[in-house]
Amino acid sequence: MGFWKKIFRDFLIFLKLLVLGSYAMYLETCSTVLPLKDPLNREKEYAVITGGNQGIGWFTIKALVKSGMKVIVGCRDGPCKDQLYESIKNAGLPTGSVEWINLDLSSMDCVRAFGKAVLDKNIPISLLINNAGTMSPYALTKDGFETQFAVNYLGHFLLTHLLLPRLIEAGTENKAARIVCLSSIGHAFGWFKIDDLQAKSYFNKLCAYSQSKSAIIMFTRVLHERLSLKNYPVKIYAIHPGIIRSALWTQHWFANIGYLTTKLIAKTEEQGAQRVVHAALSSQMEDLSGNYFENSKAVEPIKLVRNRDTQKQLWEKSCQLLDISQFGGLQ
Repeated sequence: MGFWKKIFRDFLIFLKLLVLGSYAMYLETCSTVLPLKDPLNREKEYAVITGGNQGIGWFTIKALVKSGMKVIVGCRDGPCKDQLYESIKNAGLPTGSVEWINLDLSSMDCVRAFGKAVLDKNIPISLLINNAGTMSPYALTKDGFETQFAVNYLGHFLLTHLLLPRLIEAGTENKAARIVCLSSIGHAFGWFKIDDLQAKSYFNKLCAYSQSKSAIIMFTRVLHERLSLKNYPVKIYAIHPGIIRSALWTQHWFANIGYLTTKLIAKTEEQGAQRVVHAALSSQMEDLSGNYFENSKAVEPIKLVRNRDTQKQLWEKSCQLLDISQFGGLQ
């Protein structure tokens, strides 16, 4: 793509961001965070969460531990691991309630190693929260995937595939296991190129983010249908945690400006986590598997991600990219 053509397209995208971003902020202003009304007693149950060393993920961990669950956290070694253990110490969480295992979602080999480490523990997993995310500049991972597509979507697709058999084993007819995938209202930006998933012909940070979050919703819908077809006791949900005051804003200059001008409107990371926990634990969610949620309410995502042909193509391409012949062992 030529230089001026790219500049013009970037400018149009920026204008679209202003319009859709203003609307999203308006919705957030009108929203409240629903409290979790159900009594929480999830002792002897295990949860797995990605990227829980800070932000929404950390507050989600605290809530899960409070419910009695033991939580396995997947985040990178080094500063992320140190931050997690420092937070655990400062919060005074019970010894053994949180365990760290190295996970770099940009590396599919690392995702496979993490999945194996979890499975080798031979414990029931009743909850998987695909939480980690990034909004990063253009770069290809060592596997050749665009970074946001790899971290936000493809790594979680692979991890869910690896852990699904254990989730199926843990679920029961009366209490299904759950998968919660963090998507975003940013999917409404409407950018999804099934023939250019790695953004080789054109890259814009916001477009790549929108594409990865759209992919999560489509994945949620297809997996729900496959689980339902076999009557497996696993539910899956895609959620937008809200416009949150988080570090993600600082990864893009115009998003950071928008955040600074609307700081009083955005919800806190703890409030965003409450929406995640609602999807993970509330009995009100039991019959709403396969849906996309905003403000803890099922809403229709944009038409683009509801397209059945696109959903099917994405599923097939994802399996091809990861060399998966039978997702999660599903027949």
